[in-house]
Amino acid sequence: MMFDDRTIEDMLDCAVQPDEAVRWRGGTHQEGWREPLVSGHGFRHHYDAAIGDGGWEFHQLNDAMSMAIVDFRAAHDVARLHRHDDHIVFCAWIEGRGTISTDDVPADEALAHGFCTFYGLSSGGAVRTVYEPNRPLRWVTIFLRRDRVRDVLGIDVEALPAIFRDYIVDGTPIGLRHVPLTGGASIAASQAFECPYQGDLRRLYLASKASEIICAVIQAHADGNDADGPVLRRADVEKVQLAKQVIEENLEEPLSVAELAALVGMTIKKLQYGFQALFRGSVGQVYKQVRLSKAMVLVSNSDKPMIDIAFECGYECPGSFTRAFKLAFGSSPTLVRSTTSRGAPHAETRRPLLAATARMN
Repeated sequence: MMFDDRTIEDMLDCAVQPDEAVRWRGGTHQEGWREPLVSGHGFRHHYDAAIGDGGWEFHQLNDAMSMAIVDFRAAHDVARLHRHDDHIVFCAWIEGRGTISTDDVPADEALAHGFCTFYGLSSGGAVRTVYEPNRPLRWVTIFLRRDRVRDVLGIDVEALPAIFRDYIVDGTPIGLRHVPLTGGASIAASQAFECPYQGDLRRLYLASKASEIICAVIQAHADGNDADGPVLRRADVEKVQLAKQVIEENLEEPLSVAELAALVGMTIKKLQYGFQALFRGSVGQVYKQVRLSKAMVLVSNSDKPMIDIAFECGYECPGSFTRAFKLAFGSSPTLVRSTTSRGAPHAETRRPLLAATARMN
């Protein structure tokens, strides 16, 4: 499989190109075209039909932080090689899945909805991603320069969890890490797709959403939670990832932890440890996060009745669904739907992000 190489420098250079649309060649093939945002400080990339339907936007939020907002449906496996020297990268997945790998991490490591995958690589290091075809793919990626963290976030770097402090101060690489998105971070990532502002206000708004996501990830590693613990064998990693896939595919009729462990061939104790190591949460916490993340997607991007969404996401009655949703996201499902759908067509009839947001720039 060929991996097209993309660097943060390429994207920043494109963000300041002349105000005109240009074709874009990825690797050895023509992959689409890009155009500057009317508001400046970024560009919109449209994929050719042979690659997929939709594309992504890149926003240079300030001189140290940028954001990519991706919304497309791949026509086939789309492979990318990413090089982001001296940046911490946060990928908050809203919908869809893919795989991510480095030289030290196998290619079956998952990018999945409801989680934020983050990393900081050594100079010249790269991550490889392959995105799942024929399904909606929506995520937000934040790029933060490690030498400007103190200036941008206004926090004491020495007070950060070791995993961040060591990379920011000494350049000690951060391996691929997966953190379940909190309710607030999930809403922040979703709101990046529905930004109601233009120009400088748009950049300010997106910067605030990026900061919310970063704060949630940092908090997940506070209080000593960033210890690595013993390394799982590759076979164990495969079983843990299979268990998570089973959870995602059986939300309407969830399995108990004991049933899940037996199905993938692990002890309950080892399965729980594997979920903590890979996804930073217990089986129950990950299950809750996955079904609430799916609920957020269905509430925000479909016309399905709330009772159908409740059952589809594993809730026995609409009341328990509404309570769990409000507790997680701070708003009721009906209020979130009215907010995210205001003035925009529903997901079944609208084009992906690029067409839906063109009028806002």
